[in-house]
Amino acid sequence: MLGPNDIQQLCERKYPAFLRSIVTGEQFFPMPIRFGRPSTAEDWEKLRSEVAALANGQLGYRIEWTETNTRRWGRQRLPDRVWFENEAEFLQAVRRINEVERLRSNLALARKEFAALESWFPANTSRLVEFGAVWPDLMKVCRYFLANPRPALYARELPINVDTKFIDRHQSVLRSLLDVILPEEARTNAERFEERFGLRFDEPLVRFRVLDLALRGKLNLPVDDLATPLSQFSRFKWRSLKILIVENRMTFLTLPLISGAVAIWGGGAAAELLSSAQWLEDCEVFYWGDIDVHGFYILSRLRSRFPHTQSLFMSPETLESFRHYAVAAKEAAYENVTQLKPLELSAYKAVRDANVLIEQEKISQPYIEASLRKAFSMG
Repeated sequence: MLGPNDIQQLCERKYPAFLRSIVTGEQFFPMPIRFGRPSTAEDWEKLRSEVAALANGQLGYRIEWTETNTRRWGRQRLPDRVWFENEAEFLQAVRRINEVERLRSNLALARKEFAALESWFPANTSRLVEFGAVWPDLMKVCRYFLANPRPALYARELPINVDTKFIDRHQSVLRSLLDVILPEEARTNAERFEERFGLRFDEPLVRFRVLDLALRGKLNLPVDDLATPLSQFSRFKWRSLKILIVENRMTFLTLPLISGAVAIWGGGAAAELLSSAQWLEDCEVFYWGDIDVHGFYILSRLRSRFPHTQSLFMSPETLESFRHYAVAAKEAAYENVTQLKPLELSAYKAVRDANVLIEQEKISQPYIEASLRKAFSMG
């Protein structure tokens, strides 16, 4: 038979369902307790102790008693039904009165301002409780974004009466709320919170070098090695250039001069970094990564966005020429390398099967310059 401690634990397990009933309006009380009817075949001292414990429990539940004639113990008063009649009695057991009051207050605030959240509440009752203390501030943020969609400011610049790091700390719940509250045109499918809702953020920088001194003047650039935020880089209007994308910084820095060419340092993330630069569609694009499965994966990803991408130094010829520099690669499996050309695929399979890596900086400078001179008809 359940005792008071068991019933309290049961109430804790039932508490989330109770909270949900507040949101949905579902009937929750009376709440019966399956306490396990006492058996008169049990040891009498044990039975009497359990009945006394149940009767003396101060948890708010009610007990309906019945008198029973027992063969062994005569006429006895035993519990027949145990239940919580109403919310006040139940909250006595779970000791969450203040939490429930705050939930109701926050729920009323949200319903008053954001009717669209009605469908959000039932599946997110736990969040109403978890963020109960800051719920009014969450509503301030939602109110601002609804009135000022895609504000193009940093989060700390928003004129909302919350601390400057509030939005950063609560991105997860805010994203869930704003996805429901905001119209489609006020949000995107971007994973990053700031991009999704039109905030500025510390963007990755795209570093590039102009490999043609005459071209630097045509592009109106003050220097030949510079970096710019990704969003600005993506808005360039350059056309008909040779774009060399390399992953290693020292390789990037030591590329020779090439007529009409600009080099970009990918830093191991070229495919993701450059996918938004639509103007690359109007340029010749060349990619040079490490000769390993990851390098070929990046090439394949880049080519899926820019199908005209050509590879440099990622062939069986380069692999065999510098195989003596190969080292063991980290275990990795990339299945989506469907955009490789036959020679690239052959080199990919070779390094995959041998589990090796030839870093691009291991390829000698004379070999690089001779190959580039041939590829780009350099003098």
